[in-house]
Amino acid sequence: MSAERTLASSAVDATASGSFITTDPSLAAELDPSMPEVERELVKRLKTGRAALPVLPRVAESAIRLANDPDARITDLASLVDTDPPIAARFLSVANSVIYFRGWVTSSTQSAIVRLGLASTRDLLFQVVYAATSSGMKRYHGAVQASFRRSVVAAHASRIIARELALGSEYDYMSGLLHDIGEARIYRILDGLKLPADPALVRALVDKYHESAGAEVAMAWKLPTEIVDGCAAHHDLEAAATPHVRLVMIADQVVLGIEAEADRRPIDFEAFERLLVDGGIARKLIEKTKLAVGPSLPNL
Repeated sequence: MSAERTLASSAVDATASGSFITTDPSLAAELDPSMPEVERELVKRLKTGRAALPVLPRVAESAIRLANDPDARITDLASLVDTDPPIAARFLSVANSVIYFRGWVTSSTQSAIVRLGLASTRDLLFQVVYAATSSGMKRYHGAVQASFRRSVVAAHASRIIARELALGSEYDYMSGLLHDIGEARIYRILDGLKLPADPALVRALVDKYHESAGAEVAMAWKLPTEIVDGCAAHHDLEAAATPHVRLVMIADQVVLGIEAEADRRPIDFEAFERLLVDGGIARKLIEKTKLAVGPSLPNL
């Protein structure tokens, strides 16, 4: 995600149910011989539908089901999380971080879940899983970590936007968190190609293909349709007519606004207005997101 990014080139079709299915012409068509070599190799791998697809741990898969089950018990989810020690340790670390701190440090998964609730625990588990899928790269480690940090800010922004603009969504946090997960997948494929590519070309390829790449991750993980939609269509202004996609698009602009302020650049309020958010509301969303995230984000 960059300040200069235009709408993605992916074509997105709305089905009768309102979901979006990526039909990226760059993937559907034959390989263009005029493409740079690195892009041709990237497209070949994306065409398989399997390249660099991260595996969703069972604990995260089950967390969705338990969070949506009115009869689920906190002890059930705690027991499940504890079966995966690396995830349990990271979950406790993040749950005790400044963003989620509630005045006391917890040393047990169950007490952390009691504090957070089932839905927030589900959201945090996916944040931990996403962070794990973003590690282990050689050339693009910094870019992937920056993408992940922006995604965490977008997750907090999505939760605030849902409340402030009455765009209520059961998966507001997860939609904001995962909408750019395709970026990490593209970087991972490029990292494995070992072909020379200048930074500008790499960024252009990430911008061009991350929506369809992210939607494939969300579908492989069998995530709810609105999360898949957010991945697939968050740069298509026509998709802004769908509330849960508009939510993610506004969150994107909040993140860009925070970055602009940090760099002493003007905020693009016209981008907010295209999403039917006036400047005063946009400023409020930015400030509330900054307050929610605080200065601790780089340590997440």
